[in-house]
Amino acid sequence: MLEIRTAEAVDHKKIIHLWHQGWHEAHAELVPSEVLRFRTKSHFELWPKEAREAFYVATDDGELLGFVSVKDAEVVKLYVGNHARGAGVAHALLSYAEHLLRYQGVSKAELYCTAGNIRAERFYEREGWNLSCSFEDALWLPEGVSRKIMVSTHRFLKDLTPFA
Repeated sequence: MLEIRTAEAVDHKKIIHLWHQGWHEAHAELVPSEVLRFRTKSHFELWPKEAREAFYVATDDGELLGFVSVKDAEVVKLYVGNHARGAGVAHALLSYAEHLLRYQGVSKAELYCTAGNIRAERFYEREGWNLSCSFEDALWLPEGVSRKIMVSTHRFLKDLTPFA
């Protein structure tokens, strides 16, 4: 049975594995090739140490199916393992994140998506998110790397105001 809960230390390696795999499946062909040297598994292990968002995982019988992270008014990351795609896990995780944000008093939520990630773009639109703008954004690079690598990014918004 699907359970969504706060990520724990025991989930860390599974999150990194799923995130690394999912990022490469969804983004590797959409970003400049020079960024790929900063998308090794060891770099993904650094990323959460610098991240300031809260992570939540979806599990079924102890198996990690996906995760979502939120910070302030933003859904920061949403990844589902390819073995769990099409089973409603992404919908459940995104709904969970929206509920958390609404509970925290957020009335307008945002999320960002690499332009060209058609699967994600269509999913967000089906879930009621609206494309508000597109712009060039700097990709995450490890501390100490001074140059910026830019990529076309979409900003999606969703009104979380409770219905009266």
